[in-house]
Amino acid sequence: MDEERLREQTVRFRELVGDETFWFTLSRNVAVMERDKERFVELALAIQQYFDCERCCRCCSEMPIHLNEEDIERLYRLDGEALFEKLDTRELDNFLKTPCPYLKEGLCTIYEQRPAACKLFPFVVIRPVPTLQLCPMGKKIFAKFKDLTRRYGKKELKVEWETARPPELSGEDAKHKAVYVALPIPTLETFLRYLRMDAERSDTPRNV
Repeated sequence: MDEERLREQTVRFRELVGDETFWFTLSRNVAVMERDKERFVELALAIQQYFDCERCCRCCSEMPIHLNEEDIERLYRLDGEALFEKLDTRELDNFLKTPCPYLKEGLCTIYEQRPAACKLFPFVVIRPVPTLQLCPMGKKIFAKFKDLTRRYGKKELKVEWETARPPELSGEDAKHKAVYVALPIPTLETFLRYLRMDAERSDTPRNV
């Protein structure tokens, strides 16, 4: 649905139900979206404890890194006005330039203060549907998900595949598409349950 059609439908809905019901419905929807986002982050961080990053730095060097308000405030205290020189001015929202200006010789120079998006990766929450980016670590996570689903699942879980190309890639990089998989919250909840079951049966400790 394009933006103009969505705007027209929103106006018609507001005229139909009146201002009070319209704003009440909107506030409820925003609350639900925020609650779902918090749950997704909680699940993603819990799942990450079972896996190790491959330290390939592809997420830092090839993908735009989103900054939320807390990230901006924290990095401004750390970097001052120099922070704004590191932002990608082509983006409407706050994204760091690509490759990340804080990546030096394969190491993050602000690791303890890194953005929330970096802590969550390869899980991505800013898309309309929560996703798992299939970087080397993401591929390991998804392979484990499929393995545990076959082992413990009563029926195969449906997972939507999509493809997307990171913006503004050129040369050889432009030929490669970044692949990600949509993982709704119920799927993540099931995956985490399987991980815990598998760890209990194999006595495999989580990464901490």
